[in-house]
Amino acid sequence: MNNHLILTFRSFYEDIIYSGLREDYSPSRRRKMIRFNQFILLTLIANFVSVISYFSYGLYISALINLSAAYFFILAFHLSQRGKFELARILSIVNLNLYLVIMNYVEGLRAGEYLFYFPYFLVMTFIISFKRNLRELIFVYAFTILSVVICFEWSPRENLYQVHILNMFTELYNRSLTISLLLTTFFSYAILRINRNNETTILKEKHFVDTIYNTSLDGVFILDSERLVITDCNNRAIELLEIENKKDIVGCHMNDLFTRDQIKLFKNMEESLAGDTTKSWQGELALSSRKDNTVFAFVSVVSFSDNNHRFWKISVLDLSEIKMTQFELMKAKQKAESASLAKSRFLSNMSHELRTPLNGIIGASNLLLQEEYLSGQKPHLDILKFSSEHMMILINEILDFNKIESGKFQLESSPVDIKAFLRELEVQFSVQAHAKGLAFLTIIDEQLEPQFLTDKTRLNQIFSNLLSNALKFTHTGCITLAARKIAGTSKTSAVQFLVQDTGIGIPSGKQQEIFDSFTQADADTTRKYGGTGLGLAISKKLVSLFSGELLLSSKEGKGSTFYFTVELTINENRKLYIDEEKVKQLAVFKDIRVLIAEDNAANMSIARRFLSKWGIEVHEAVNGREAVEKFRSGSFDLVLIDLEMPEMDGITALAEIRKLNQTIPAIAFTAAVYDDMRGDLLRKGFREVVSKPFRPEDLHTKISRLVGNRA
Repeated sequence: MNNHLILTFRSFYEDIIYSGLREDYSPSRRRKMIRFNQFILLTLIANFVSVISYFSYGLYISALINLSAAYFFILAFHLSQRGKFELARILSIVNLNLYLVIMNYVEGLRAGEYLFYFPYFLVMTFIISFKRNLRELIFVYAFTILSVVICFEWSPRENLYQVHILNMFTELYNRSLTISLLLTTFFSYAILRINRNNETTILKEKHFVDTIYNTSLDGVFILDSERLVITDCNNRAIELLEIENKKDIVGCHMNDLFTRDQIKLFKNMEESLAGDTTKSWQGELALSSRKDNTVFAFVSVVSFSDNNHRFWKISVLDLSEIKMTQFELMKAKQKAESASLAKSRFLSNMSHELRTPLNGIIGASNLLLQEEYLSGQKPHLDILKFSSEHMMILINEILDFNKIESGKFQLESSPVDIKAFLRELEVQFSVQAHAKGLAFLTIIDEQLEPQFLTDKTRLNQIFSNLLSNALKFTHTGCITLAARKIAGTSKTSAVQFLVQDTGIGIPSGKQQEIFDSFTQADADTTRKYGGTGLGLAISKKLVSLFSGELLLSSKEGKGSTFYFTVELTINENRKLYIDEEKVKQLAVFKDIRVLIAEDNAANMSIARRFLSKWGIEVHEAVNGREAVEKFRSGSFDLVLIDLEMPEMDGITALAEIRKLNQTIPAIAFTAAVYDDMRGDLLRKGFREVVSKPFRPEDLHTKISRLVGNRA
């Protein structure tokens, strides 16, 4: 039962004193509110006890004054809950002073109401901070002293306005004395407890700061900027200076740690900052330890004042290991550059020394093969010619690899007909493939643009390496050279190239290594097939210069596929011409009806001329609307539609035609150029695109593919 009452009272007490606290309040404000709530609670309890005693004596005027004062204390409590804390404190202080003045006057000094001034003086320091609210505390003390003077000057010794009972003043005095002693005791205890808590908090904060100070990775020195002596340092600073105890450095002159130039630098810094503690000087300095070791450090200097005395806080971050690492890296870089320069000079010299006799050997072998020789000498001369030329290829590979590695290799940009280029490779390597009994297949995407701006020589070097490897490691089956367009805009095309063979393949564990310099799949491969192991390394680096990546897909015993994708720039300034000889050789179509929609008479005349030569029956429309009407009334095998026409454009016209025939092949006949034009037109229903001015052979090829084998 007792425990239950204690818990109930404690719960009631905590509900009152912690009332009105909000999460956004600072810790100091929360403490103020708790003290104020305690003051209001105790004052109301004292009022409650006084009211009971006044009613027991029949002192109804005193009881009414107490109840009135209690009302104002409750009002102050509610103001505090609503955030008006300053107003609540002023109201409670004024209310308490007026209450004491009036009660002393009504009851007389013999009743002892003035005794409540003793706990009240403690309350003022309890709820008003001396440091933060000094003016308020002075005002409250002055107001209270004034009320004390008024109380003793104007109050009678006894006042018989109310009912007088025997020994009433004595009992009232004893009651006032008891309550005032209890309140004084409580507030004294509360103040002592607050001081103890503050002291504990200060000690914890000091311990926390000391822990951070002494566990910092920076060495920290505190220096007196006027006397130029070291006043303090942390543990890390002791380690940096290689001393045993802080006493060995504290009190020493700054000259023992810093040079005169550094001290002068600090003084200039302090003058330039002009007391602004938010700024600091930072830079790298070299310090000397007690064992004459040099400490390279990043130093931060901050000027601050304490008790009107100027100090410097100098933080020192040890950079010695970083500096040593940088020094070692610098030496290693110099060695590497020297080695690279020496290698380049060596290769340049060796190139000259080897090429000179090789040119002589190759020239002599060619002369011997052109002159008369014995039939038995032919195999030896062929070996001599092949070996010398092979050696020249190896020298060129090594020199190219060195040039790429040194970053001196640059791609050229010249017009290249990719289709013709791939056909040249086919002619060159198909002969060697057929000689080994291999099939050679070339697959070229017809959608590839006629010309690109690129480096034909380096592309040839890439494919020569890849095709040579394919021929070397393939004994049966087929070698495939392929190129296809996978994306494009009006200015560029993404082209994927592929070299595939059915040779020995590459084990999965070796597929990354073969791209390394001087590396082949295994030692047996080197002994059996020879080679430097540079071909793929050079090819991979060359592909990377084209902003691509050489990739491999291979299965041991089933062959390999090397492929890469590069973005090539379309040659927009290529010469468009008609090769009359080529046009004359184009086949004639049979029974083909074509509807042409073209608003330009000259373009219509040229298109009609070529189509008629190819045996095509031509039907004309001068705009999109007429094309739709003619298609509705006729039967056609293909439609050739200009995009920009009056009354109805080509895209709208094709959409109407598609409502009549979903499968009719349609070719866009246009001079327009925009990003992803071909893809956009294909999505809108066209099957092919012919750009104006057009190449007759290109138009013929696309018509042939769309209408089938009627040529």
